[in-house]
Amino acid sequence: MKSPLRIVSTVLVACVLLPASFVHAEGSDTTTPDTSTTTSVPEIVSTTVPEQTTTTTTLPRVSRPQHGLASIGFARVVLDEQRVYVYNHRRRLIATLPASTGVKDQTPVGTFKVFSQSAQAVYSPSPNERMRWMTRFTKGREGGNIGFHGIPYKVTKSGEIPFATPLGIAPSSHGCIRMRVADAKWLFDNMSIGTVVSVVRSRG
Repeated sequence: MKSPLRIVSTVLVACVLLPASFVHAEGSDTTTPDTSTTTSVPEIVSTTVPEQTTTTTTLPRVSRPQHGLASIGFARVVLDEQRVYVYNHRRRLIATLPASTGVKDQTPVGTFKVFSQSAQAVYSPSPNERMRWMTRFTKGREGGNIGFHGIPYKVTKSGEIPFATPLGIAPSSHGCIRMRVADAKWLFDNMSIGTVVSVVRSRG
């Protein structure tokens, strides 16, 4: 049986060896018009989110892949934990999800609101590089959309090839929050336009 350290090292090496177009694609997606719901521009807000009363040295366990209806009030992305904490409208934690955020601090820190969603999105200018269940909440450094989505994949003659993504371990995107496909769909189905998303460096 391979040791956890060896497995993590293998995953991280795979990510480093990805072509630059794979890693840097997320900031500039275009979407299929029949599956998107859009407001004019993303909005930065100052809504209060629940404070954590303790800090831990051990990462919290992640929830199983999410399915079904939920009452999502807001979500908090913690960059140094590579986790997304999802709360209901009563400020109760309902899911802890593994994620992979932007390399080189490319995921903006702040408090935002969901402004659009697309069931299918493609990378511009590479339409064979795609992602499912995109829920956008802000813009990146270069003006591209930033949001939650399933692990990206490339369409080839042999089928769909997912990008190597160390969920819950390390950043790998150009700013977006990569997630398990089931989790991204769950957020897509249960986050309304205007849902608050907070991105912080740490819980401490």
